[in-house]
Amino acid sequence: MQGRAFIIFMGGIGAVYIMLSVLLGGGNSIGALAQFLSIGSFILAVIQPRMALFLMVIYAGYSDVLKRMMVFDGHVTMNDVLWVRALCPLTLAGICIGTLVRSLHDGSLYQKRRLMSLLVCVLGFAVSGISALRSGGGFNAAATQLADGAAYMFLLFVVPCIFRTPEQIVAFIKYCLIVFIPVALYGIKQQIFGLSEFEIEYLKSGLTVLSKHLDDVRPRPFSTLVDSSPFGTSCAVCACLALMVRRHHRDHGANTWGMLSFVLFALFVIGCVASMTRVANINWAMPILLLPVLRSARGTLALYGGVAGLFVSACVFAQELSNWVTQLTLWALENFGGTALGEQLSRFWTICARLDGMHDLAHNPLMWTMFGYGTKGASDMYDAHLVASHDLISNLLLEIGWLPLGLLLIVAAVGLHSFHRSVLGLRGTSFYNICVWMVGIEFGLLLHNVFAGNVTSTFPVNFFCWFIAGAINACIAYHEGRRATARSSQRAPANLQPAGAQAMLSHEIRRLPFNRRCS
Repeated sequence: MQGRAFIIFMGGIGAVYIMLSVLLGGGNSIGALAQFLSIGSFILAVIQPRMALFLMVIYAGYSDVLKRMMVFDGHVTMNDVLWVRALCPLTLAGICIGTLVRSLHDGSLYQKRRLMSLLVCVLGFAVSGISALRSGGGFNAAATQLADGAAYMFLLFVVPCIFRTPEQIVAFIKYCLIVFIPVALYGIKQQIFGLSEFEIEYLKSGLTVLSKHLDDVRPRPFSTLVDSSPFGTSCAVCACLALMVRRHHRDHGANTWGMLSFVLFALFVIGCVASMTRVANINWAMPILLLPVLRSARGTLALYGGVAGLFVSACVFAQELSNWVTQLTLWALENFGGTALGEQLSRFWTICARLDGMHDLAHNPLMWTMFGYGTKGASDMYDAHLVASHDLISNLLLEIGWLPLGLLLIVAAVGLHSFHRSVLGLRGTSFYNICVWMVGIEFGLLLHNVFAGNVTSTFPVNFFCWFIAGAINACIAYHEGRRATARSSQRAPANLQPAGAQAMLSHEIRRLPFNRRCS
């Protein structure tokens, strides 16, 4: 009792100190608050990783709002901006450290799947680090790139350690959907009524790269997130997760979240459409269409083959497709371009930039080098209009070359084969359907990356992407654990059979007449 009172007393002193420091520090109060939040969240994450993961969902939806509110206070420095940007990466680092320590302590780290997951995360992070260092931007730029992108790969290891059952995963997804409801509503509000005055001031402040939206006929809504593309993609992912939750309850014979799932699905789809990010609509439409295909090995193989064939065809016939898209855009502008909203909806020729990159893949020899030009060299060539690249494959080909890219594609193919085989092994379980839903969401994000740039490197899309991958990994680990338990329980009676037979034989021998006389 005295120890708890001492902790409460010290916590009160700490809260008073933080309040006085924020209010009387003399600098930007929002920046000071972000500094204390970052350090406090890191400490909390090391001690309570599960609680910190719930807290991180709030940061994923609303941490960028702190950066916007800095314009109210003034005296903004880059140090203040860095602390706001460090809020989520530091929380994630604390979660990883706390989870790793707990797994070492209880011995669960030595399970084969967890060790393999951790190894994949470490290797992926190392490869991303080497690629970031080759960009020529220096150590600080590489560290920033890793913290904002590749670090979230460790959720593949963290999620199975924190959530041991599919029910826990579904409960966390429900929490995510509830947290992101205001994100969708605020983005819809921005689309209908426009941006607020303080958001316009934020775009003009130089604290963000979103100042490009001021050059548009009408700034695109980005809600509480960093840009319109992450906003649209996050809404699309949440729309599918809402239907996934409904499917989970149907499989368990419950009507919970029945109508609510449809309402949330409609809300998040409207938010995705309101973002004006056309390609983001793939991420809610594709999983719904692909659910029957992903239930079989042949269907999955045909799906990947079809996507590869579609990409090659787009590269070969990119010029013809670009001309057709341009004609479609001119027709749409003529019929619907009388307003700013109509003009934004009619601008299909943004797809032409992606088609130009695909055209160069098939027709520009400068794209094909053995080890690439590095990130800086590729950027310089793009700025000089020597090459065009607006998709994941052409970007990687320019930066790392065809030999590393070929090896990377081989490793990815092997990993995807193992991944889909493990998921198909869940058939017959009560959580197989939600795993198929999550595979569909991941495939939609992969398709988005291939045809429209690396969207999974932007926050919070990378959080959702790697959390869902970790959730699938957790379901597979849960199934493997149940099968191992069932096998061990079946072996136990078999091991007891010889002893039981021996006891019965001894009993019968004692009942023989000769033995009775001797006794």
